[in-house]
Amino acid sequence: MSVHIINPSDSSFGTAVITPRWLYVLAAATPSAFGDPKLCDETLEQLNPEIVKPGDVVGIGIHTGNALRGYAVGRIARERGAWVVFGGIHATLYPEEALERGGAHAVVKGDGDIIWARVLEDCAAGKPERIYAGGKVEAGEFSPARWDLLPPDSYMWGSVQTVRGCAKHCSFCSVWRTDGQRPRQRGVDSVIAEIVELRRLGFNFVALADDNFYPVTLTDLELARKQNNLVRIQQLEA
Repeated sequence: MSVHIINPSDSSFGTAVITPRWLYVLAAATPSAFGDPKLCDETLEQLNPEIVKPGDVVGIGIHTGNALRGYAVGRIARERGAWVVFGGIHATLYPEEALERGGAHAVVKGDGDIIWARVLEDCAAGKPERIYAGGKVEAGEFSPARWDLLPPDSYMWGSVQTVRGCAKHCSFCSVWRTDGQRPRQRGVDSVIAEIVELRRLGFNFVALADDNFYPVTLTDLELARKQNNLVRIQQLEA
């Protein structure tokens, strides 16, 4: 049984600006018993369906912009006899859609760092659950990315995540719904170690792929002071 993890895209250019970090985090969350997963970022190169064999597990991560392509990939994989699992922002918010339109056997809602191992074990046993609750993993349990699986000279920027979750509730953003409003902050040492690893791989630019750089803004503080809301001021300053 091989494990495939796919970042779907309608267009492939052979190179891309920024690394799809989740792809390499999920690779790190794959137990060694299943071997190194086969990663496919379709912004680089379209999936070759021939590599998907009966009994394989195909994990597909989607946001709204690439959901339709993801569903097409899922249907192809299922037709080839693979177990199909969806995750990501869009699948977290609309799990039934992935089951109905993407050929999914299972959908993971929330973080995949911990639950992914169980999903693979269930698929290997031939008994995947319909929906898995990955929840909101604490910062100390975030999986580090498997940058050793990165194809060379394919991306312009590396990416590191320092925090998940955002205290805001902006109407245009999904983060506070999918990742929660309590920021979960990684330790400094693990972040620096990952930046150093990416620099050693040759990246001159490393993007901080965070949900929110500033859970408290100066505007928040100013508004609380204008309202003379002392309790809120203390909360924000803390």
